[in-house]
Amino acid sequence: MLRNTFLHPPDHQVAYLNASRADLLRIGALFRVAATSPHSAIHIPVPPGARPKASANGGTRPLPVLLARADTGLRPSDWPDLRHRMRRGSAPLRVTAPAARSSDRPDDVRRRADRTPARFAEYAETVVITAPAELLFWIGDWLTAVGDSVAQDRHVHRHGESLLGDMAGFFDPGRTDRPMHAFCVVAVEPIFHQARWRKQRTSLGSGASVGGRRLSHGGL
Repeated sequence: MLRNTFLHPPDHQVAYLNASRADLLRIGALFRVAATSPHSAIHIPVPPGARPKASANGGTRPLPVLLARADTGLRPSDWPDLRHRMRRGSAPLRVTAPAARSSDRPDDVRRRADRTPARFAEYAETVVITAPAELLFWIGDWLTAVGDSVAQDRHVHRHGESLLGDMAGFFDPGRTDRPMHAFCVVAVEPIFHQARWRKQRTSLGSGASVGGRRLSHGGL
């Protein structure tokens, strides 16, 4: 279970993936696992306690994700039956993800995406992402690179979250009722933000004083 991963479907043609550094590294690995087999699909459920993302349209609920290579032949409408079979006969499986490669291959990947883009569709309250193997590999490598950059991002340390990048032009927007132009990744590391405020609360509660008078601080 990826407990800090929330994928919000397109709102005004922009989808958002909110995830912690550790989960971004795991998601990158899962994309690469999905890329290795034409007979498998990867299901990423919604963590407990998920809340809608506020928007001008009233908010979008995070949805579970199903990843598969395009040559699996998996269609979004196949998912309800597949989910039913998973619940009846699923068993734990341990796999090793291919190692991440450099994500700096934009020209080659864009040519592939132009010929056969990834598909991002919603069906039965699930986001279904299918793509050619090499494109899934690249998305996985890119997500891993994004995850690796979290610890050095000043906005994450200052605010607990940061928009780290987006993929635009890699998905076919014409085959879904909710077109998507960009897939944005927001790193969310509340531990940084909470630690900062805990440190400040501790210093404020230690009896700081000016001119011999104890200062009172409220509203924190």
